[in-house]
Amino acid sequence: MQELEMWSLDELCDHAFDIFEELAADNLSAEDYQFYQQHYEARGYVDLVVPGADWLDTVNQELEPELHFEAQIGVTGENGSADLVLARILLSREKHETLCHALWRGQ
Repeated sequence: MQELEMWSLDELCDHAFDIFEELAADNLSAEDYQFYQQHYEARGYVDLVVPGADWLDTVNQELEPELHFEAQIGVTGENGSADLVLARILLSREKHETLCHALWRGQ
């Protein structure tokens, strides 16, 4: 059996961010995209979390918590305000799996 080639968690964050950067202008409102552009250097973030049950309706397959991650990308809040999640991107750690779904703020 062939061993799977896996992204490290840091590589997966970078991969998610690359996807976000490529698609954000076409999928965010003009206001959200402009806000992101103004603040990403100082306050932009990507967090990896275990995918929630809501992804099952989108992907129509079982997700393995050690293999599949949701990358939440956004801008951290200021002065105690909540973080602004701009996109949730579902990815696999397996480098050759094409699973990639994105849910964008406002859609």
